[in-house]
Amino acid sequence: MLVTKHLAELCSLLIEELYGELPSRIFATLINRGRSSIPQLVHHTSMNPRQLRHGLAVLLQYNMLFYSAEPDTEVAVYEANVEYAYNLIRTGKILEMIDTSFGAPAKDVMQSLLLLGQARISDLVEAYQQKIDQAKKAATEKVEDGDEFEVNGVNGHSDSVKKSDLLVKNTAQLNSVICRLVEADLIDVVHSRSFQTPQDIHKSVEKDVTERLFPGGPKGGKAKVELQDKIAESLRKIRSESKSLKRKLEQNVTSAKRRKLFSGGTSNGAHDEEVDPDLDSRQVIRINYEKCLVDLRNRRLVQFATDMYGEVTAYVYGVLLRLLTKPIARCRPDPLMDIGEDDKDRQKLGFVTIDEILDSLKTSVDLSLGLGKVAKHDISSRAADAIQEEPPKPKLYIEEADVDEGDSADEAKDSDGSNSSGSDSESDHKERPATNGSKVQFADSTSAKEMRLNRPAQLRQHLLLLSESNQHFVRHCGPNEWTVDFVPLMSALREFELDSVIERTSGRQGLRLVRILRTKGKLDEKALPTVALMKKPEVQQKMLEMQNAGFVHVQEVPRDTKADVKKSFFLWFSDVDKSLARLLDTSYKTTVRCIQVLEVLRQREKDVLELTKRTDVRGREKDVMRKEYFDRYSRFLENERKLFAQVMRLDDLVAVLRDF
Repeated sequence: MLVTKHLAELCSLLIEELYGELPSRIFATLINRGRSSIPQLVHHTSMNPRQLRHGLAVLLQYNMLFYSAEPDTEVAVYEANVEYAYNLIRTGKILEMIDTSFGAPAKDVMQSLLLLGQARISDLVEAYQQKIDQAKKAATEKVEDGDEFEVNGVNGHSDSVKKSDLLVKNTAQLNSVICRLVEADLIDVVHSRSFQTPQDIHKSVEKDVTERLFPGGPKGGKAKVELQDKIAESLRKIRSESKSLKRKLEQNVTSAKRRKLFSGGTSNGAHDEEVDPDLDSRQVIRINYEKCLVDLRNRRLVQFATDMYGEVTAYVYGVLLRLLTKPIARCRPDPLMDIGEDDKDRQKLGFVTIDEILDSLKTSVDLSLGLGKVAKHDISSRAADAIQEEPPKPKLYIEEADVDEGDSADEAKDSDGSNSSGSDSESDHKERPATNGSKVQFADSTSAKEMRLNRPAQLRQHLLLLSESNQHFVRHCGPNEWTVDFVPLMSALREFELDSVIERTSGRQGLRLVRILRTKGKLDEKALPTVALMKKPEVQQKMLEMQNAGFVHVQEVPRDTKADVKKSFFLWFSDVDKSLARLLDTSYKTTVRCIQVLEVLRQREKDVLELTKRTDVRGREKDVMRKEYFDRYSRFLENERKLFAQVMRLDDLVAVLRDF
């Protein structure tokens, strides 16, 4: 990950917000100085070794550091783990996602792991057992104290309310929840190499494989290819060490039975606790953020589909994504850890059939909603049945497309099987008279029985609607088979987010100019007003405004060897990658400013906030505090809510631009 100045500052602020100033100063020093040993940190931070060890222990507990021993001196060196530090900002989104997918008990267990960083299963069970015992003891004391005042089971009712506050009722339920999260790949096992950087792992594996199989070094191209294959195999074996607990659960017969029960749509693990195997209490577990990002990407795509096509189509899309991404472990391949694994990942993605989607859909969902009804003779069945076996190719400029393909856009539509956009072919127009447009009706006159019989056809219409969009949410890859091409889809989503920012910043005219440059490539400043059908002063003003914002760029091309500004061409062009990189860094900077503004507000209202921390005031602020102080406290809470909402929106943008 490229660590910019604003990203380093943001990670330091997040650690200071949650864990204090001492770990934050150590983390900031490691980002600025690179990997360092304790004597070097003593020199750069002006702390004593005892303070450093305390801060390093906190950072290691929460997986914010990599550490390893230098091969020559055997001295431990530490390096900042920026990805885990930034993921602190997504804690709320991860918990909300767990609550929606697995229920409140799983959310409570996940929250405990987020608070602990990493924990041994026995320690986690002991902590929950203490909480359960304390709740039972408090309920028993309350019943005994109230016996002489209340009768007829009133205390029994209050006792049941107290017990309901505990989301995890017993250790068997805790064991079941952990099993479910491990099988969903949301929890990983910590092993000996979990704290080594991918670069160190790759170097050690490369050295070991070379010494073991190629003592004299690889000779020839074939030997080098074999060496890379062996390194990739060893790296995959190291990565699979964190999935040891998941493999044990998959091999367990009772666990397979539980998974079959869970596939029927259960949302809590209380009913299947008896068939869950007992986990090894010595295992150390932690949250797998890579898999969490996969689920968060699914939620973002579903939200995108909701904005464009409605809730029912987006729900169908969400079910398809959930079935399709079960074997996917991460959103983007690691360039060091995933050597030679790209082809296997594409094959592993596979496809989903309509029958599988129907089995996972809720029967209460009415698939007829959100679909227009058109007469059968107005539908091109050949276009709807078109199959794309290969993912879509990258977009080309108009000039390149004309030269390479030799066909215009109109000619491409007439080619057999080459166009799957759902438009009618020429033969379809010959079979029936042309009309200005087919009448689409949204009022459904069919009976409930006919709707149930048409459920597969309605599901297929939703999938066709998603496949025929400009973003290509899904692809019809075979008979009754559907898949998602995440690389071009996320590229289209990033471009969509960039266009939204350009429109908000420079208006519709600026967005129009940027899209023209993307289509045409580089254009002379004299030709741009003609193509854009705008006045030259307006174009110049708008282009300079967008150049300062980093959305467009200009290139000077001299006419001859002698550089002269008056005799040079100035070509405007739009570089999407540069614009996205600048937008990403701007998002970091804006997030830093939001957190700093929040800290200033806390210092300004320090006296009020200290008052609300008192035990006799907490929870009764409106009744106890004076109106003047309560109004200041209410204004602070409102400003805090707005700042956190802005930070969450910025994180959505960062996730789309960088992680998804």
